[in-house]
Amino acid sequence: MCLVDAKRSLEIVVYDRAFAESQQRANKRARQDEAATESSPSSSSLPEEATASAGAIVPYVGAVHDVAPINSVVVPPSLQPPPPAAGSREAPPCLRRHFLQALGLRADLPVHFIHDKRVSKTDLDGHQSRFRIPLDGVERHLRPILSPQELEAANLLEGPRRRPRGQQPEPQDGNNRRTTAKKKGKAHGGLPVMLVDLQAGAKELRLSRWDSSQGTIVKGEGYLQFTRQCTFKEGDDVAIWAFVQRRFRLFGVDVWDDSLLHILVVKKQAEARCCVCHAHAQPES
Repeated sequence: MCLVDAKRSLEIVVYDRAFAESQQRANKRARQDEAATESSPSSSSLPEEATASAGAIVPYVGAVHDVAPINSVVVPPSLQPPPPAAGSREAPPCLRRHFLQALGLRADLPVHFIHDKRVSKTDLDGHQSRFRIPLDGVERHLRPILSPQELEAANLLEGPRRRPRGQQPEPQDGNNRRTTAKKKGKAHGGLPVMLVDLQAGAKELRLSRWDSSQGTIVKGEGYLQFTRQCTFKEGDDVAIWAFVQRRFRLFGVDVWDDSLLHILVVKKQAEARCCVCHAHAQPES
């Protein structure tokens, strides 16, 4: 087909869809074959020892990978338990800097604020021999971080029991003294815990709730001797923290082991110092 006064003749080309699609498939296969050829090891990439002697079979040694032992694997943040919301409270800085590791625990272990407290005379009395934790802190912050087995061991599986309405008070004599013997609560062995002081270190004791007064206390043999080495004394304002390490397995290997519940008592006054770095251990409030 030609046009008048045209310097160049025009040709009519018929488009064949089937032929074009077959050409595209052929080109795609050619590119895949080329990529497979480039990725496969060739004889030129083999070590010289494999081609030195004819007929000798030498195993091919691939690339050497830089691997680390399982204990040094860094666990991604998505697999780590999220730290609890502790409001504006911050744990003592030396706790994460070195004290947790000195206790054999993870440095990034979640630390839970439990409650503030003023150390009373009964906390250091030889006849009492126990440290009482405020009820509000136990119910709101301590119980949620314990397992059912730990709650049962500490007699904390159920909430505190209140006196039923309409219950008559115990009879009294003319001097307003009780005429009946004081009811004795059920004996509980308690949950093994570590009472921690940044100056004195840690002491294994027992955590339990009394049936009679519903008070949650830390008690045990050696309590008084340990408190004499602690930074706090009667009348001091302290902050109570708690932390516990849970077992974590990665690829069938224990990366972290379970630990006892640790109860940390930190004196708020500036003279409280860490026994490791000798820095002031006062938490920010």
